Amino acid sequence: MQIRKAKGLGALALLSAAALAIAGCAPGNTAAPSANPDDQNSLPSTAWVRADAADVQDGGTLTLAVDSMPVNWNNFHIDGNEANTNDIVSAMQGGPIKIDESGKPVVNSDYAESVELTNEDPQTVEIKLNPKAVWEDGTPITVADYEATWKANNGSNPDYVVISTTGWDQISSVEQGENEYDVIITFSSIYADWQGLLSQVLPASVANDPTTFNTGYLTKALPSSGPFLLGSFDATAGIATLERNPKWWGQAPKLETIVYRAVSQDQQGTSFSNGEIDALNISANADLYQTAQNVQGAQIQASNGLTWTHITMRASDGPLADVNVRKAVASIVNREQIANTANSPVGVPAITQGSYVFMPGQDGYTDESLPYDTDAGAKYLEDAGYTKDGDSWVKDGTPLKFSVTVPADTATNIQRAEQIQADLSEFGIPVDLNTVPVGGYFSDYIIPGDFQMVTFSWRGTAYPISSSESLFSPVDSAQNYTGITDPQLADLWQKANTDLDPDSRLQTAEEIDKVLWSYVPIIPIAPLPNVYAVKQGLVNWGATQFETVDWTIVGFQNS
Repeated sequence: MQIRKAKGLGALALLSAAALAIAGCAPGNTAAPSANPDDQNSLPSTAWVRADAADVQDGGTLTLAVDSMPVNWNNFHIDGNEANTNDIVSAMQGGPIKIDESGKPVVNSDYAESVELTNEDPQTVEIKLNPKAVWEDGTPITVADYEATWKANNGSNPDYVVISTTGWDQISSVEQGENEYDVIITFSSIYADWQGLLSQVLPASVANDPTTFNTGYLTKALPSSGPFLLGSFDATAGIATLERNPKWWGQAPKLETIVYRAVSQDQQGTSFSNGEIDALNISANADLYQTAQNVQGAQIQASNGLTWTHITMRASDGPLADVNVRKAVASIVNREQIANTANSPVGVPAITQGSYVFMPGQDGYTDESLPYDTDAGAKYLEDAGYTKDGDSWVKDGTPLKFSVTVPADTATNIQRAEQIQADLSEFGIPVDLNTVPVGGYFSDYIIPGDFQMVTFSWRGTAYPISSSESLFSPVDSAQNYTGITDPQLADLWQKANTDLDPDSRLQTAEEIDKVLWSYVPIIPIAPLPNVYAVKQGLVNWGATQFETVDWTIVGFQNS
């Protein structure tokens, strides 16, 4: 079922999949990572094995690995906005909008009978909810849940520690239509990526109280609205077991249980080889790739991805507060070498990331990046007042040096940090690697701003323009870990987010990219395709760029 628009509203046609929203750790994009940016078909959008429900075994357990367990199971809360958390809760959540293989938002009939843009001025969306949809205790999902979710996320109450208010703060009302299953959302101004707000809703019982929202789900999952619910959670052992939701109203799921185990990245290959987990996220880990190739029956899948690696710099104080120092770092770090080191050993194309909003090969993508040029790097440092003194760069008698905060036992992150360290050290800028526990990497270091430089990945879904705003603007955005912004950005994002003309919107996004490259708060490095190894017979789950997993048909193929 496709999302509909009311007759006579031609200007409100759905945007193409050239846009996406934050999910997991970050925003991603709709590109095809490829050695040739014009070749968008080098990898598929979805690479898993497809099977009809009738061809999937009834029962069984799927065991998957995550790097760490959630520190907050509420993934509307900033501490819950991690890829691991979103992976674990995905089988317990859903909403009126899901994403198809091509990246299009479509109606999820388990949660809604229809989703319509019914008016342009003011922009109005009507959702006809599926009256069969309920929370795990049997309470119906109604307009009250949508109204409470909006109020919790729109910034009107600062007691709620949310990921981003973007989009939510442009809604003027959420009201009941004909009945409690008829949701009327009215916007105070045009919000072009409105579909991105409708992939999940909170129970009113959670969203109505900031204390419950912030701290009520530190050790337990949100009430389920999906085919599975949290059966047990052993925080000490790092094991979360999901069971079938007896109140689920849709097609009965094939799997009996889904088990998530916290396994450090450097141990996941061994766990997969030993049959302790049924899938392995290889990402850019060459050792894991080699391990998977030696596991009998394992299938290696590669799809286009929604992830890009980067260097985020805390630029509110210290030497990185100078834009010329940040530009020097961007010029000295060899991004091409990092991309090649990451991608080539796992059999996928390598290319650098040149945009803050879009991915290579995507409509709207332009490469505005600073090229690898150590001579330019030296000039930037001189413009910042540094001089070369022997093997060091010195200003006012103080040598320039940096630190990169790195999560322990994450091979790809450590490898990237070591390459950054090598490039800068060779140039005369010493870099210390500050290794910290992976479980507190975000909550204890990145979110509080207790770092100088970090390198991790942003990952997202299908709405890149609006979702990428919170990474850079405003300065106090919960996801703006840089501590700085540019005053031009607020107006540019306002323009992009209220423009329903796709071509005009892409032009504004290009202006945003140019502003970002002018002050370099983050240094994009490389897009990462999704590379997985899965146990023989696993179907309807694996490597995918956009597609929402249908957990009712995930399982093992009939023999």
